[in-house]
Order: sequence, then structure tokens, then C-alpha cells
Amino acid sequence: MNGSVKYYGNLAPVQPVHLSELAANISRECTVTVHDVKAVLSSLEEQIYIALRNGQSVRLGDLGSFRPVINTTGVELEKDFSVSNIKTVRPVFTPSTNLRYNISKQHPDVSFLKIGSENSLKSPEVPPKSPEESPKSPEESL
Repeated sequence: MNGSVKYYGNLAPVQPVHLSELAANISRECTVTVHDVKAVLSSLEEQIYIALRNGQSVRLGDLGSFRPVINTTGVELEKDFSVSNIKTVRPVFTPSTNLRYNISKQHPDVSFLKIGSENSLKSPEVPPKSPEESPKSPEESL
């Protein structure tokens, strides 16, 4: 190693979108009430739990799929394997190709900003606009 320092990007912490906010947003886009949307989403959540407990994978359309996975300790003989050899059970989410694209750098609605550094917490510098690109005041547009 030559002693150089490297900096890596990271996503800034953001506020999560909660179920109630999603329900309100969905309700505004259709004729279903916010309470009905919450009931359906809550039921969906419970159905995912049930399917995963039954060892099934759950495909959520173009979002992706959940599946249960286990970590186990090994045994010499198959007959010696039992439930006690299962160390952990956990869900794994695999995003669909569509989801991966929709949050990728290639998607036209995805953008990134540099929001701070060791030396500064100022907003990212934006190059000054040329006079032709600058917005005109109301007086100038007459």
C-alpha cells in the first residue's frame, strides 16, 4: 500500500416511508379509502409471514421475491441431521430486474448529490449559469 487515502460514497440517512404514509399515497391515486388500503397491506404482510413459515417463496410482482433460508451445522451422516442442527432461519429478498433498474444510475429519475465532507457541510457547488440560462426577473421578461 502506498499510504494514499481513498474516500467512498455512502447513502445519507433518510426518513423511512411508513405503511400509513404509503396507504395515504395509494388512496390519493385511486378510489380506495386509506383504511381499506391499510387493511389490504396489513393482510399482505401477514400472508407473507405465513408463506415464509411454510417454506414458500413469495413473488411480489415486479418488486421481487422473498424466500426463507436456513444456516445449519453439518453432520457426518444424513440420519444424524435434526432440527437442532438449524442455527438460524431468515428471510432473503431478491429484487426483480425491474426494481434494480428503477433505482439504478441508468434510470432517468435517479440522481445523487454530494451533501458534505470533512471540510465543508455546504451544498454541492453548482456551476454558475450563463446569462442566457439564468431565469429572468418579471421585469426582464416583459
